[in-house]
Amino acid sequence: MDPKHAQFISGQFAQYAANLRYEDLPEDVRKLAHLVLLDTLGCAMTGAGTEEVALIRRAMTQANGPGGDAMFWGTHDKAPLPLAALANGAAVHAREIDDFGGCAHSGSVVIPAALGVAARVGASGRELLTAIVIGYDIARRAMDGGGGYQAMKDRGWHSTSTCGGFGAAAAAGRLLGLDAQQLQWALGYAGSNAGGTWAYIPEGAMSKRVHPGFAAHTGIIAAYLASNGVTGPASIFEAPWGGYYPTYVPGVATPEAATRDLGSDFRIRLVGFKPYAACRGIHSSVDVALGMRNKHNVRAADVKQVTVRGSPTHLKQLGKQDVQTMLDAQMSLPYSIAASLTTGGAMVDQYTPDALKRPDVRDLARRVHLKLEPSVANGDEPYLDVELKDGRVLTDRVLIARGDSENPLSEDELRAKFRTAAAATLDAGQIAQLEDTVMRAASVADSREIMALLAPRAGA
Repeated sequence: MDPKHAQFISGQFAQYAANLRYEDLPEDVRKLAHLVLLDTLGCAMTGAGTEEVALIRRAMTQANGPGGDAMFWGTHDKAPLPLAALANGAAVHAREIDDFGGCAHSGSVVIPAALGVAARVGASGRELLTAIVIGYDIARRAMDGGGGYQAMKDRGWHSTSTCGGFGAAAAAGRLLGLDAQQLQWALGYAGSNAGGTWAYIPEGAMSKRVHPGFAAHTGIIAAYLASNGVTGPASIFEAPWGGYYPTYVPGVATPEAATRDLGSDFRIRLVGFKPYAACRGIHSSVDVALGMRNKHNVRAADVKQVTVRGSPTHLKQLGKQDVQTMLDAQMSLPYSIAASLTTGGAMVDQYTPDALKRPDVRDLARRVHLKLEPSVANGDEPYLDVELKDGRVLTDRVLIARGDSENPLSEDELRAKFRTAAAATLDAGQIAQLEDTVMRAASVADSREIMALLAPRAGA
């Protein structure tokens, strides 16, 4: 690497990605790498059978023509690696149950790129896990250097896509054996092709599902460009004209946060796992609603109305009452609270097209209102005031929702979630084999052993 480029953010990222060894990883980081892989593949098996993902796979096949060397997860079909990764990223994100706390949803970006490349080159499980840690770290650090998740969101950027490509490029490049110079170029391409906005919110458009796939696709292409000596910009983050931070988040970026404690503060530790199939901004309210059911025996029939006192972001992003699509519902506090109080759950089965038609849930959702609460800042959790028909008003607030890295699900809960999610595509024997193989991935000699388990049995 050119010494004058080594101190750029991309140079520091590239040297870290080129030199990190599995043996350098603390035990908790190794364990998290196994768990994010398991959770992500379970999410993909749920998403693989959805209408949206079937349409995306068909589009990729039409764009390329039939055939390729990389699997569409959950099927027996194949496509060229970048297009397969695009569809697989969409499958992971398709039911809104994938991990959070990285670049938002790091698993849906980093793992389709990493496992796809690892299987192509026959990388060991340890190399795959190391690449996953690198990808999660760099994707999150790219976001942190931009001022964090809220800063990106306030400017309309969907950070899963906008920041995730950096992690995918680093993970893919590491698995291709790129040196630090080439990895720096790959990161330059990831930033040059970053995108993805929140414009899907008004109509609940499917583009949200595709965003992680775009970033995974970008990362793979970036890595292969760099591997062939196609140079990318070294100052991709800092360049005053066209640099990622001055262009995407001018005036609020915190570039020093991108590299702080790089190599010792592994930001995969910030990742959480979803217990509910909804936008993470809704989870604390679901916790409150389910808590009122369990602690106070509150049922939907008892409720006169609900007031959610939240931030400007809650009102702008999560306030839709009349939901029409699954994504509408997954981004709706009124619907999710109503479904939780009515059914006692908020997993995938509460967001299906049939579930959205239930008159009792729709009726209660119309009585859930959002109100601006000045004391709740963007990024903080809202209050719920539940007014009962007997005149009582129950108020509660959960500051750290279940599944957060500071309020984590147990490993048993994560494994149970994986089994339930994977059952959408795989049979019980395959699920057990996949779970066992992923959890011993550090001893797997060839990542193709994992990839082979992502297709249903013939005739299934």
